[in-house]
Amino acid sequence: MNAELKDMLQSVLKEELLPITQRLDGIDKRLDKIDCRFDEVDERFKEIDERFNAVDERFKEIDERFNAVEERFNEMDERLDRLETDVNDLKKGQEQLPKTIIENIGQFTENIIEYADDKAAALNDRVFNVETAIQRLYKLSS
Repeated sequence: MNAELKDMLQSVLKEELLPITQRLDGIDKRLDKIDCRFDEVDERFKEIDERFNAVDERFKEIDERFNAVEERFNEMDERLDRLETDVNDLKKGQEQLPKTIIENIGQFTENIIEYADDKAAALNDRVFNVETAIQRLYKLSS
């Protein structure tokens, strides 16, 4: 009886376990499909990561370009500051120029007047000497 009971229990267990085994096989198949889907999702995420890495590289290049442009703008700002300083210096010089010209013209005029006065005085002395000599000659001849 033990053998019959054992066989019967094995047969009942097989019949009872068969649907469970089939269900577990179905679950395994579903899990395999899910694994495949997860593998596909992982591949997609890898592609996305690669794309993001490429985008990061592009942003780094853009940042470098912006830094270069910023350096150029800084250089241009420095040049403009120097030009502005030069323009201000020129304006100050232009403001001083008429004053300097007037002063110089006044000085030149004074120098010319002094020179003319000196020459006129010398000429007057000569004329006086000639007139004096003429009057002496005139007096001697009369």
